[in-house]
Amino acid sequence: MNILYVLQQSVYNNDNKWTSADSNINMMIGIFNELLTYTDHEFYVLISPLNTFADIKSYDELLKNKRIHWIEYNFPINAFLNRQHFNVYEFDNMFQQLPKINIVWNNIDELSRNIKTYLFYKSPDTKLISCCYWLDCPEINQEKVDTSISYQFRQFDGFECSDLAVFTCESTKNAFFNNAKKFLKQNKIKKINEKYSIWDFGFAQSELNKYKTNSKFNKKTILFLNRLSGINYTHHEEFIDAVNSLYEIRQDFQVILTNPSGKFSWPELKRRIKPLHILSDKTLSRQQYTELLWKSDISVHLYEKELYGGVAMRESLFANNIIIAPKLYEYKRILGNNYNFYTNKNFKNLESQISLALDTNNFVYSNKVIQRNNDSSFEVVKNIVINDLNELNYV
Repeated sequence: MNILYVLQQSVYNNDNKWTSADSNINMMIGIFNELLTYTDHEFYVLISPLNTFADIKSYDELLKNKRIHWIEYNFPINAFLNRQHFNVYEFDNMFQQLPKINIVWNNIDELSRNIKTYLFYKSPDTKLISCCYWLDCPEINQEKVDTSISYQFRQFDGFECSDLAVFTCESTKNAFFNNAKKFLKQNKIKKINEKYSIWDFGFAQSELNKYKTNSKFNKKTILFLNRLSGINYTHHEEFIDAVNSLYEIRQDFQVILTNPSGKFSWPELKRRIKPLHILSDKTLSRQQYTELLWKSDISVHLYEKELYGGVAMRESLFANNIIIAPKLYEYKRILGNNYNFYTNKNFKNLESQISLALDTNNFVYSNKVIQRNNDSSFEVVKNIVINDLNELNYV
């Protein structure tokens, strides 16, 4: 089977360069590793040109395999404009040079109608899968962008015209349908309800075990792994306030940020965060990142509108970091109702919860929590993906 994969990229730095420290890229690599092992599929990946990346010199640094074919494609270096841009001439020129494509696996749902229209005229037997990692649900107060440029119409349209609509988790699926009920007729919603799947993958158990280390930092270490942004999307500002305030009371901990987008300079962060320890001012390799998880103790994740909760949360939990998160959505589903380290929705108790975690020794997650978390690994979800791909190809 030949699969054309339309990669969604969203992390770029202040120099207007993409970075490979992007969960979308890492999720692609993770599921490809499984599919390359358990299928004979060929993958053709639309990705931004190498000269638009800040941290890689070859696509082989992402994933090297003779069945992965990287195709340079001109995506706007902007997470928002990227979801709107489609050049049919460029797409046609690229598509005509490929072998027969059985499935287009599109991770930019807002562009699915454009791709579907192209396939309708040029390759009608090719099936279309649409995924979306950033659902916009303004009708239920979970908007991702200003309502004047709402994505909800394009996202619904993308799922509606596709042969398979893929959600990242149960929470995003529920939000999508609850939002759709507010502005769409039931027959349209029913159409998507009959052709959706959930691919709840995010981390590789094998990778985390491969780079496991038993060593720890000299001080208890608190991680903030999600990106820092001008819109405070990950609530890094509340985190900074909490650890600074706590550091005035106790100095027995350090804070490490990965700062994947590099939107804030390390000197600026050092000035702002009193207990900050800069592990590296460069993008961490996957080995360095994984070792960091195992060497640390606490991992703070504060998404409210990213219902999946982030890949880093699942990786941190696997490494037995104490997770601090709001009692919402996938955090709640995985950690359970009786978890002791939730922060309230306005994060007013974040400082006290971090302090509680610092005072907790020999913490171990229950088997039920570990199993729910492992259910989000590539090793588990690959079976669902493989079955869906096969069924779609032979319909």
